[in-house]
Order: sequence, then structure tokens, then C-alpha cells
Amino acid sequence: MSGLSPRERAFLDEAFERLRTTRRTFTDQEALQSAKLEGYDLRLSFDERFARAEPMQGNIRPHWRLAEQVLANTRLLHELQEGTWDGRNLDEKLLELEQEDQQSYTFYPHDTRMFLNRQGAWEATGERQITLPLGLQEELDTFKERLHASWLALQAPLTVGQVLAMLEELGWQHEGIASVHRCIRSWLLTTAQFRRVGSDYWIPVELLPAEVQHTRLQVPPVRTSGGATDQPTSIDVDLAALTDEEQGRKRQQEKIIFKGTATKSQAVWTATLLSAQVISGFIPIPKAMRGVYPPVMPGEERITVIKGLWYEDATALWLWLDRTHHRLYGPDLLDKIGWLEAGSKLRIVWDADEGIVFHDAGLDQDVQREQTRLRDLVELKKQRGGVGENYRQAVQALLTGTPEGLTFKEIVHTISQRQNHEVARTTIRSVLGSGGFIHRGERWFAAPDTRIGARQLKEALLETLVPQPEQDRALSLSHHEYVQTRVKAIHNRLQEITSALREDTKP
Repeated sequence: MSGLSPRERAFLDEAFERLRTTRRTFTDQEALQSAKLEGYDLRLSFDERFARAEPMQGNIRPHWRLAEQVLANTRLLHELQEGTWDGRNLDEKLLELEQEDQQSYTFYPHDTRMFLNRQGAWEATGERQITLPLGLQEELDTFKERLHASWLALQAPLTVGQVLAMLEELGWQHEGIASVHRCIRSWLLTTAQFRRVGSDYWIPVELLPAEVQHTRLQVPPVRTSGGATDQPTSIDVDLAALTDEEQGRKRQQEKIIFKGTATKSQAVWTATLLSAQVISGFIPIPKAMRGVYPPVMPGEERITVIKGLWYEDATALWLWLDRTHHRLYGPDLLDKIGWLEAGSKLRIVWDADEGIVFHDAGLDQDVQREQTRLRDLVELKKQRGGVGENYRQAVQALLTGTPEGLTFKEIVHTISQRQNHEVARTTIRSVLGSGGFIHRGERWFAAPDTRIGARQLKEALLETLVPQPEQDRALSLSHHEYVQTRVKAIHNRLQEITSALREDTKP
């Protein structure tokens, strides 16, 4: 506001205070009418407390909002499409969203994606559907199997235009058919083989990504020589038990910055990755971010594909948005964050038009220290029978010969080369976390005492023999009860092995 006269600043101050209570966007003229009447050529762009809500649309002048407000249009559109809001009592709905998301919301009333009906309720503008011309359904069905086979080979989502090009390559002739793209879209909606996964993206159902598989992570109790239990810090236990959404709330310390307009929104935030996320390949989405989700289209279910970019190496990604559990996931994302350390921070820029870009934002060493103690019990269970010890020895030998340490990615690649097969990242993670190895920053170093490392791995593997209820109450057990529980678990496992050997030796 530098360069403005006291009178001009007073007009802007008055407009700011008056509009702080509104839940509608406004024009320059509406905000600064008194200044205009007195002959001042004053604009909201002179004051950083105001931000553009939507540029000029036809005869509708540009609209503005307070910079401290977030546009609720897309958030409301989702609720209309999902049937969780009947479109009535807009102000009450905005207040409800404000209390739910802890955001100050406003609404742009000229959004072409929705309209006010005669009963005074807002409705979502529907996608125009057409009836297929007589015989076209049957004609396209004759190409279905060949299209399906060709599409599976591509291993990627396609647009309607790309599907049309494939049908043409397969010999489909469509001269004289009006609105051919709409016809293809309507036909795809009738098929069971293909699924809509966006405004203009489709995919064979076999190529839909697998659900995120949660692995039980636990801080194993550590017994001292005197029999007492070293209590793990409470934050470790809490992090192991939190849901995706709770983890997101707990770790999204930096404020979400909302930019863009009512219909083309953008949000920027920083995510701090936890062990469960780097192992399973997903990122929770803060609740306030849901106004940036793309609209749900007819035929689309709870999964949407979004284009992504890993900024550091310009890798293009297919990202999958799970609208039910509110997270990003998929094989492309796992391939990137699966190499990162717990505690790695990603600056995420989500643009409604351009997709999602991930930037490296450093390492939260406090989170890294917290997460180092977590153990993947499911993965450790696979390392019993000597497999885990073999990998521990291989990693120890590698790191002993590399005093400057190695990154996790370097360890996995080197061990895979030496084993002459691809070693799973989860295997190496479990061995590194349980074998006494030293972790500093983003590098791993050899265990100072390989015998202690071997014993720690054996103790971790022993925990996988204990039933989950016993693991959960391990901290409350006396030393005698603790030993009894482990002895019983070992006895049961030996019985299982003996029974299996007897079965193998039967004639």
C-alpha cells in the first residue's frame, strides 16, 4: 500500500473491515463504491489483503476475495455431486465447512459448474449425455475384446480421443456419426471392462492400482539385564496406531497455501513422510485440501487418476487419488517415495489444471529418529529361518567396506547385484532397522559390534512369533511373564516345524 494517500488507505481499510463478514466474492466496484463516488481511481490490486477470486467471465466483471479466505466452490461442488449437501442454506453450509476444516470460506456465485434452481437450491451442472444411435452399441461391442487386449499392453490410462484412435487402428469406421467423442464416452460407460477414472481418463479394470496394504508397525519392548522394560516414547506408539487422516493432521505442520481462482484452484503444502507411507507408497491428504479435488464425473467411482511430476528428475507420474481414504498412492508414487527415509519432507504443489508436482523439502530429523524404532512385523516374519541373518551379514560386510556409509538406495542396488536378483526394499529396511546398524542423516553405517547386531535381529524375529494380543500388552508384563510368553511362542513354532517335517516325510 506504499505510495497511497491517507485518504486512499482509509477507503481500503474500510472495505477490508466491511467485507470481513461476507461469504461471497465481490467486484472492485462493490468494494470501493464510496471511493469511486468521490472520484478516486482506486483498485483492490493495490492492497495485498485482497486476492483475485475469478477473472472476467463474459459479461461478469472480475471478482475478488480477502486473501485470508479460501474459495469453497469446488468443495461444495463435490458435496452436491456426492449427495452430501442438498444445495440449500448456503451460508449455513459455509459455516459448517469452516468449523469442520478450520478455514475461512467464501463463495463465487457465478461458477458455471453449478447453478441456482427455481427452488433456491444449488445444483451441479451435469455432463451432457447422449443416446447411442441405433446399432452403434452392438457395432462397438464387436471391437471390445481387441480394444481391451491392445489397451492392456499400454499399461496406462487413456482419453476418449486416444481410445477413438485405437478403435480406428482396429478398423472402426465412423463417417456420418455426429458427436463421435460423446458416443465413445457413452459406450465406455456401458462396459464392464473399462472404468472411468477422471474427467477424460479411462482404464481397463485390471490396471486399477491395488489398495494400499497397511503393515503393522510396532516399537518392540526392550528388556534390560535387570528385567525392566524400557518404555518407548509415547509418540512412537501413537504414530504406529494412527489412521491416515490422523497422521496427516499430526504431521502437516506447515500451513496450506491456497492460490488460483474459484474454478482453477491451487494448493501448496509440505508433507513429512512416516515409515508406513514410504513402505506402502501413499501420502495422506489434509482435510482442507479436498476443495482441490477434481469434480466427480458420471460413472467415476472413488478412485481418480491425476498427472504428477517428480521435479528433481522430471519423471512423469500417474497418481491415484483415493477419495474415500483421502490419500495419493499408486505404483509410480511408491517407486519414488519408497527410496526415501522416514522424515523426508516433500513440498507438494497441486494445481487443478496442471496436476501435482513434488519437490524435495529436506529432512525432519526429529521424525526420522522417532520412526527409526518402528518395526514392520509382517516383513520381519518373512526373514525367519536364517534369511534375515544372511541379509544382515551381507549388509554388514558391505557397510564395513564403505566407512563413509551408503544411502538406502545404494545398499539395495548393491545387495541386489551381489545376490543376482532384485531384493525387496522392505527386506533391506527390516534388516537395517533391526540389525544394529547406525543411521545418520540419509546414510547407513556398519553395526559397531556385529554380534550385538545379530542378537538384536534374533530378538526382533522372536517378536514375530508372539501373537498380536501378547505383543500389545508386552509393556505391562513382568519379566517372568515376558520370558514365559516368548518360551511358549518358541515352543509353538517348534511344534509347527515338527509337524511340517512329519508331513514331508510321509510316504
